[in-house]
Amino acid sequence: MVYYLIFSISLFMAFSAVSVYGIIDRWFWPWIALLAFLGIFALGIAFYLLYCAVLSLFVDKEKPITHQNRYFYHLLCQTAFLLLRVLRVKVHFEGKEFIPKNSKFLLVCNHLCWMDPAVPLLIFKSRRIAFVSKKETHSWPVAGSFLHETACLPIDRENNREALKTINSAAELIEKGICSIGIFPEGWVSQSGELLEFRPGAFRIAKKAGCPVVVCHISGTEKISKTPIWKKRNVYFEIKGVIPEEYVLEHKTAEISELAREIMTK
Repeated sequence: MVYYLIFSISLFMAFSAVSVYGIIDRWFWPWIALLAFLGIFALGIAFYLLYCAVLSLFVDKEKPITHQNRYFYHLLCQTAFLLLRVLRVKVHFEGKEFIPKNSKFLLVCNHLCWMDPAVPLLIFKSRRIAFVSKKETHSWPVAGSFLHETACLPIDRENNREALKTINSAAELIEKGICSIGIFPEGWVSQSGELLEFRPGAFRIAKKAGCPVVVCHISGTEKISKTPIWKKRNVYFEIKGVIPEEYVLEHKTAEISELAREIMTK
């Protein structure tokens, strides 16, 4: 992993650089080693981000999304892990037994912070997942290119016709077995921490794809930006249950949405 590679190189170079000084003055060398490590570690992260930025220059965001670029997906998952580790976030995961083993799925989760997608990316990295997110994030430098290459889809929340196109595209990705899709059915980040009303239209993805719905709940991400950097942060991610594809095919999107909300709050 990128994080452990940068960490190991930084540790080796820091102690190598001060080894001679350590023999001369045993009192100060540990502090110099620490400062050297932090400097080299920060430099390593900067080089990694620069590499991602250069890579993004070769992405054509006007090209239709028909697949998920494995290399970009690997880098995106590594970046999510790096971000969580640097911020000293420990993820507590429950409900692994609910994950569908032989099919792609629609993952739905509550939304507390802009960092929320990093957690399921870390947990489901081997299952290949992409997210539907607001269109504004896809115009960001570097990030927009990576979202495009990893099959993440922009949705225009103010334009129902364009939103329907995104829903159809997401369903197609699941149908073709390219990747699972993650959504935040509230549509917005909850500022209060309370679960907002769901947008039933988001569940058309599962209805059209005929796939199960994995219902998840996340907590703790809303406290990340409010916690001092030197303190550990705990994030809890739980799969609360799964709505089987049989139920999805036989019921209306409003009923699927209501059941998902009920499972999420139980």
